[in-house]
Amino acid sequence: MNKLKYILGTALVGCALVACDDDHEPDWTTTQPFDVTVSSVSIQEGAIVDVELGSIEVVYSTDVAINSLVDITITNSKIDSIKVKDGNTVVSYFKLSKGKNYTFNIPARGVAGVGSKTFAPEVTVNFATDRSHLTDVSLVTRSLINANATSQAKAVYNMLLSNYGEKQLSGAMGEVAWGTGFCDLIKQTSGKFPAIVGFDYIHLASSPANWIDYGDITPVKTVWDAGSIPAMTWHWNVPKSKPGTTTLWTGEQAMPGDWSGFIQLNDDDAKAKLGNVVVGTVITVKTKDVAAGAQGSVKNGSTWGGLTSDLEYFDITGDYTVTVTAPMVADIKDNGIIISGHDYVVTEVSITNPAGNDVGYDASSDVFSAANVLVDGTWENQVATADVAKLAGYLKLLQDAGIAVLWRPFHEAAGDYTWGSWFWWGNSGVETTKQLWSWLYDKLTNEYGINNLIWVWTVQTSDEGKLADMSKIRAAYPGDDKVDIVGTDLYVESLTNQTAQFETLYNLVNGKKIVALTECGNLIDVESAYIDGALWSFFMGWYEQNDNGPAFIQWNQGNEWSTVLNNPLVLNQGDFKL
Repeated sequence: MNKLKYILGTALVGCALVACDDDHEPDWTTTQPFDVTVSSVSIQEGAIVDVELGSIEVVYSTDVAINSLVDITITNSKIDSIKVKDGNTVVSYFKLSKGKNYTFNIPARGVAGVGSKTFAPEVTVNFATDRSHLTDVSLVTRSLINANATSQAKAVYNMLLSNYGEKQLSGAMGEVAWGTGFCDLIKQTSGKFPAIVGFDYIHLASSPANWIDYGDITPVKTVWDAGSIPAMTWHWNVPKSKPGTTTLWTGEQAMPGDWSGFIQLNDDDAKAKLGNVVVGTVITVKTKDVAAGAQGSVKNGSTWGGLTSDLEYFDITGDYTVTVTAPMVADIKDNGIIISGHDYVVTEVSITNPAGNDVGYDASSDVFSAANVLVDGTWENQVATADVAKLAGYLKLLQDAGIAVLWRPFHEAAGDYTWGSWFWWGNSGVETTKQLWSWLYDKLTNEYGINNLIWVWTVQTSDEGKLADMSKIRAAYPGDDKVDIVGTDLYVESLTNQTAQFETLYNLVNGKKIVALTECGNLIDVESAYIDGALWSFFMGWYEQNDNGPAFIQWNQGNEWSTVLNNPLVLNQGDFKL
């Protein structure tokens, strides 16, 4: 026969001392009315308590004892540390975690009245621990900066606002060739399609072409119609060199028959101009008084050898040109050039860069001056103005189709505040970048009437590999009246919540703007971020691909996409209405 033992005060009373039924349980009443009742419980049903609380007290109407054969539990886990205090109070001790839901339970046979032969009634209390409240949604601006924003843009912003701090939207960048293959891979992996899909106008100079045509908005419209939101980045590629002709030297330099004449173009000024050369650049040497048998020469500015063997010396009858080939580019940029020869006079040396795609395009160009974009008549201004006009036409197609866009130009503008910018739009300093932001906003909004954009500013938070000082971040910020959402781009080693980074952005805008993770490598720990009150509005995982197409190569190789997108705190395609 089992020895059922009940701790009644200080005595152990087994079945031999009381009447037992066939289940070896005392023949005591377990139905109301009870001689033992619950007077109070220190945690109320539905309460939110501090994580440091550590215990719960149940006060009874009479002295009680604890039945050691019945488990008192918290969220189905046995509580081992329990005592009776002051005769009539059962105190249970436990550890709590922040931001969790708990159920405390004393079963009906868990506590008995001393000497009454009566069990106390069951006690069940559902409660939760508090989480941090870093995010105060009441502070967030309730409207977009564009008073003429389309109804679709307002609907997207209001949806983000209504979920901010409580739910997070999933997102993934798209391939630069206007595709959604990476999002398709995520759907295959996780069963969920991201709520936000990234696109990029990086190939604006090439569009329209058979491989890239931003005039075909089908990919964007498809995800929009399916319940996702497009997010547009613009890796704004500009000419890698100044198109047109640049004069390197003018004057009159005789090239005598004894080979003693030369023009050495390897000082800082000349190298700055020659830094624009690309494959296809034409070097032109204008001449006069060319004698019979005259020869020209174009040499390496350092070694004095010909740029190529056939340029050491060659016959001329007048002006002559040399077309720059790929092997010449680095030599010219590093060392400059020397013009030499015999029996003629040089009057001018110039370079002419090809127009259009022959120039080559790059977002990291240090030749393209951000400051000059703001100066009418400069070649940078002409290029940028034409690009914006072309872009506006493509954005207008989306607006006419009723599609709103999370619009993120000039991302990562500061690069690294100490080590320098990564893109041309930061190469003239943060004040110029802020002016560019205003210039682009004015062009798109006021000149071209593009009102379907939600303007997202990327806060650059790094400085020498560390978190940047708030004064630098604040100095680079365009202002609350010019930004709808602030975000940052983070590439960290593992799945973390990045609360410190979130708090930096939150404090930058004093809680007035929605905070988002506009690019990330590894995804974030959404549960931890939620508990810390630092739940990013949305995240955008960076796409990866190899020769076989979209793939998980460096980031999120451990099923993180499935883990995060299937978390109840995360909203995916189809989980919201606009």
